[in-house]
Amino acid sequence: MSTNVVSESLISTLPGSTYVDEAVFRAEQERIFEQMWFCAVRAGDLDKPGAYRTVQIGRESIIITRNRKHGIRAFYNICRHRGVKLCMEETGEANRSFQCPYHAWTYDFDGKLIAAPNLTKMPDIDRQEYGLVTIPVREYLGYVWVCLAENPPSFEDDVMGDIEERLGDTQAIEGYDIANLALGRRITYDVKANWKLIIENFM
Repeated sequence: MSTNVVSESLISTLPGSTYVDEAVFRAEQERIFEQMWFCAVRAGDLDKPGAYRTVQIGRESIIITRNRKHGIRAFYNICRHRGVKLCMEETGEANRSFQCPYHAWTYDFDGKLIAAPNLTKMPDIDRQEYGLVTIPVREYLGYVWVCLAENPPSFEDDVMGDIEERLGDTQAIEGYDIANLALGRRITYDVKANWKLIIENFM
């Protein structure tokens, strides 16, 4: 028996083409992953300057770390010299700086270029200008949030505003003291599927 009647209480599944169409996927990267705030890592995973995690946000690899003053910083995981990926591991701890494995361009934890072969012979290279490309970042509820947009939407409106809309008040979630929860176990696995299918399984 088949029927085309869908209950009003159910959210309809998207047309099948939206899960496989490359043009749709590109548009999602540009309009969702490269424009919105995303919860990226646990702030507690970055317990000291130089501790870092790399995450994939849409099409981009991102480094999230702490600087010498323990402030959260986020950068594109790309050397400004030849575009090589700086950090190959998902997590780690840099002792004093991030160094490119290709030509040894070296950056401090604020992203500033601090060393490179023959750098003193290149007076036209501005160390700040050729630093790592910074990404907007916020620390909230014990997590680090990042946004790839050049002009990110208001965090208060987009993230905190969404919490207020759903729960009535940010205190409804802040009262759980999420920032002080301890990680019991982390399980990571890949699923060979369009990202929307994963999200829909939790809806």
